Amino acid sequence: MAAQRPQQQGSGTSTGGRPRILRIGILLGGKIVEERLIRERTPVSIGQSMKNTFSIPIEGLPLEFTLFAMDEGKYYLRFLGKMDGRLSDAGGQVNTLDALKGRGAQQHGDYWQVPLGDGARGKLSLGDLTILFQFVTEPPRQPKPMLPASVRGTFADRIDPRLAVIMGASIIAHFAVVIIALLGDIEEDTIAQRAYNLTFKQDTYQVDVSEPVPTAVADAGSAAGSAAAKTPDKGPAKPSPKPEGGGRSTNDNVSMTEDDASRFADLLTGEGPDGTSEGDMSKRRPGADLGAQINDVREGGQKVAIGGGAGRGSRGDGDPRVGTGGGLKTDGPGGDSIGTGKTVEKGPSGRISVADKQTFDESTLTPDVVLAKIQSAYMAGLKRCYKNYLNKDASARGKVTLSLTVNETGRTTKGGAKGFADEVDTCISAQMTSWRFPVPKDKDGDVTEASFAITLQLVPD
Repeated sequence: MAAQRPQQQGSGTSTGGRPRILRIGILLGGKIVEERLIRERTPVSIGQSMKNTFSIPIEGLPLEFTLFAMDEGKYYLRFLGKMDGRLSDAGGQVNTLDALKGRGAQQHGDYWQVPLGDGARGKLSLGDLTILFQFVTEPPRQPKPMLPASVRGTFADRIDPRLAVIMGASIIAHFAVVIIALLGDIEEDTIAQRAYNLTFKQDTYQVDVSEPVPTAVADAGSAAGSAAAKTPDKGPAKPSPKPEGGGRSTNDNVSMTEDDASRFADLLTGEGPDGTSEGDMSKRRPGADLGAQINDVREGGQKVAIGGGAGRGSRGDGDPRVGTGGGLKTDGPGGDSIGTGKTVEKGPSGRISVADKQTFDESTLTPDVVLAKIQSAYMAGLKRCYKNYLNKDASARGKVTLSLTVNETGRTTKGGAKGFADEVDTCISAQMTSWRFPVPKDKDGDVTEASFAITLQLVPD
């Protein structure tokens, strides 16, 4: 009879049997604390970290150490120089770790490594820690314990009949209400509709769509000008007498065609086809440069005049006259004058710009977000602190550094300013206590604190 073939070492299986797996036991102080079967051929680690296969918090053990390494489906034992123990191979030969260091074990840094066969077993010791291991035939997996079918019952047995009836009735009622609302027509002749019709009357307007008779339109800038209505039967009608002050009487009838209205709107708004009519007001719209408009008027040699005198109603005779200083006028860079033309001097002012920005924590609250909030909500207060100091020293300039920490609620803590005059630093620091910012969050989405250093440049105008 042929001799029995030996087991294949490192393959994890034996001829005609179930695979052999690694069995490991952990002892502390001579008492076993954990025993485990490593059914999958994966590396086994030991150490003080919770990430290891076996987490053992004892002194002298590394944070993470691979005790059984895998290479091409074969296990290798790794042991430290301060470990003691012995190893038995498949043939029954026992070797101590010190003996293996001299022969058979390969040194890799601070540990040695030896291959293991499927029949190997051994013992490792490190202080109070003892590790026992051996290769055993994998036992059959135990099925998951389950209650008998008579005890478990069916899915219908798990449903409460009363709750099922209530839920079914509720669903049917809700769908019925929705269907009725969709299919039902709203009656217009209801009490509420009749009350509304009796209370509110719709306004009606009669528009004459007959073709208007073209008439001359008075010039908007002239002092006189009115259209006289003509009657076909009585001949040309005499113009009605005008009041002494000028203007049109209540009997004047001026009609305007669609083309005249379009041209008149073009004169007022400058919204004609080409956008360049004589009365183009696009340059005087909101947002236009007022300084450029004043320069255009000055270069054209125009004067601002008001009507004066009498003879044309309440607006006088229409003769232009130059102001005598009784109203608002500009006396140059010295300031504005009101009423009598006396100069009102302006206080010194300054501007604030960002010189540097820095953050000390990684969060969703970035320096750009902090600067945007400061410039939109708190910059007016900073300028007020600086302007008050310019009243004492009009040439004061320099930098001020704002150091602040935003807590989990968005409030500013540990805020302070330094680098400029004490008066300005104190004023800014007092304002920083009431600053609010968006709540900072870390990369995991949890609220956290964020610290910043913002450097501002203060320059007088």
